[in-house]
Amino acid sequence: MMHRIVGAALGVALLLPVSACGGGGGSSSGSVTSGVTTLEAGVLKVCLYPGFSPFAIKGDDGWSGWDPDYLAAFAKDQGLQFEAVEVATFNDIWMRPGNDECDVAGTGISVTEARTQQTGSAIDWTDNYYSVARSLAVRKGTTITSVEDLAGQTVVTTKGATADIDLLARIAAAGLTDVKVEYVNDEAVGTRRVADGGPGGPIGFAAGVGSIDTLAASIPGIEATWIHCMMLPDGTVTSEPFAFTVRSASTGVAEALNTFIAAPTSSYGGGPGSGLDCPK
Repeated sequence: MMHRIVGAALGVALLLPVSACGGGGGSSSGSVTSGVTTLEAGVLKVCLYPGFSPFAIKGDDGWSGWDPDYLAAFAKDQGLQFEAVEVATFNDIWMRPGNDECDVAGTGISVTEARTQQTGSAIDWTDNYYSVARSLAVRKGTTITSVEDLAGQTVVTTKGATADIDLLARIAAAGLTDVKVEYVNDEAVGTRRVADGGPGGPIGFAAGVGSIDTLAASIPGIEATWIHCMMLPDGTVTSEPFAFTVRSASTGVAEALNTFIAAPTSSYGGGPGSGLDCPK
């Protein structure tokens, strides 16, 4: 069964490093610990994609970021060891728990009808814990107010991300045929292509506002522009809630995570009232 009830608003937390701890002896049949079933006894395996800062960041000392910090706090509450499972590409990260690669998948996964249909019965979706707006990272002084401003330009984004869905849907709705979309597997790489490319390079990198604000703070000459809601392939313009996907065979995990979302012991880094929901 898929859980899609909107969760409570969440507060602001400091970003603390989370080490990816190894475990052994697990099996896909699962083991029971602390009232929930996980792939490996005593361990919560979490699939994370390191290319979306501030949602997940992998450094020399382990993982940090809004999603791993939040899920590590959840694991601690359950008496489980947090173990990060790195995923090289974002596309289809939401499917990983159903393949017995992890108990939970995170890193800014937006809930869409297409994704919930794709996951099927092997995966549960948690309640929503965050909402985000779309934007573009551009060179300072670049003005973009609508998709029409992208005519004849190259835009970089992440394959399969909602930035990709929104961008392609808006290009199609506007009837533009001369916008080139290119893909990278790291937001910093894509944004540096914009910063270093000059007027003849890509005009922007499409991502969420939280990611672009973080990138703009570390990459000189970059700023966020054109903050807007996501457009779906059918032309619907909608807000963009985030949820975690959970391996259905990890019984009790989705329910426990929903309880945590409603009353977290460690609040989510994105905040409430952060202004990152799409403009109304």
